[in-house]
Amino acid sequence: MSAETDLYAALTGRSALTALVGTRIYPDAIPEGDALPAVVYQRGGTDPITTLQNQTVAEQVRFGITAWSKSRITADAVADEIVTAISGASNPLADRSSGFDAEMGLHAVTVECEWWHTF
Repeated sequence: MSAETDLYAALTGRSALTALVGTRIYPDAIPEGDALPAVVYQRGGTDPITTLQNQTVAEQVRFGITAWSKSRITADAVADEIVTAISGASNPLADRSSGFDAEMGLHAVTVECEWWHTF
């Protein structure tokens, strides 16, 4: 399994999150014309963890997970559930920020986390 697979499982396994977004949890981008609110996750970086024998045994992945919605209140509620999902998977929160896409008229709340993935 990949770190993305583990993250997706943690997000979809949180019933309070899926109550808000249904199955609209996507890598990289929301498909055009899809309903909101939705969640998009992206890998922001990877630090491999290697042994002295140069064997990679794990990786520390930085994910950006963004809640998109037509309202700030809903985006915040979705982000709260994202934080609970990643914390429940024992991965630390690194940052949380908000934004607004004026062209699309959408609110965003981005949660960044450090995700430990072992092989």
